[in-house]
Amino acid sequence: MKDYRELAWQMERIIHKYTQYEKKPQQYCKGLTLTQPEIHTVAIIGDQEGISVTGLAKVRGITKGAASQMVYKLVDKGLVEKRVSPSSDSELNLYLTKLGKKARAEHRKKHETMGEKFSEIMDGISEEMQDDMLKVLKSFEEELDKLQ
Repeated sequence: MKDYRELAWQMERIIHKYTQYEKKPQQYCKGLTLTQPEIHTVAIIGDQEGISVTGLAKVRGITKGAASQMVYKLVDKGLVEKRVSPSSDSELNLYLTKLGKKARAEHRKKHETMGEKFSEIMDGISEEMQDDMLKVLKSFEEELDKLQ
């Protein structure tokens, strides 16, 4: 492919579709509806119990202020609790509540189904091509980071 524009347009369409998908709330437990950013934040906190808001921001690729706002939402919904860090009184560590753990488990079930479909697609692509795709996506992300 000599002209990058077709690839760029395809990436842009995917980004727009995913952005719309992210905004669509989904039910994870009876009576608990969350957006993709909310459930992914719950998943990260569950995977890294005791993570700080700064650490969460870094993993999510968002600002510390945005991470802090998300944590407040999740605390209000009863999914996350904040505790003072044992190493520093000025730092808070994040943990999932029982409800947060339940939502995380439901999210994992959804990912297993989605993962099976994605695995089928990836099984049809050579490992070399997958490595090349990853390089392209990382380069694209690096260029977006420069625009921030």
